[in-house]
Amino acid sequence: MLIFLALPVIAAVAAMHRYLQAYAPTNVLARHVRARPPRWRTAGGLILLAAIAVVAVHALGEAVANGAPGWLNLAVLVLSWDAIKVLLLAVLVALRLVGSLIATELLHR
Repeated sequence: MLIFLALPVIAAVAAMHRYLQAYAPTNVLARHVRARPPRWRTAGGLILLAAIAVVAVHALGEAVANGAPGWLNLAVLVLSWDAIKVLLLAVLVALRLVGSLIATELLHR
């Protein structure tokens, strides 16, 4: 009987997951970056984007600490997660690039 109560919740969570995978900006960015060949310019741009997100997190955190509305903590949390995600994506792009350079070098020997 309990499973009948859990099925709508599971279906709603699955639908939200599909929606976020398809339309969330960092997920779209990650799909786009992973589909392209790695370049240093891409890794640098992602690091710059992560740095901008960290600056925005700091500014919003300071604003909340100085009396801004508490709901901005949610924006701080989302921006923090996005900064971590984009920075890890930049590291993965750089690692893919180094791996491809090593493979190319080994192939030409």
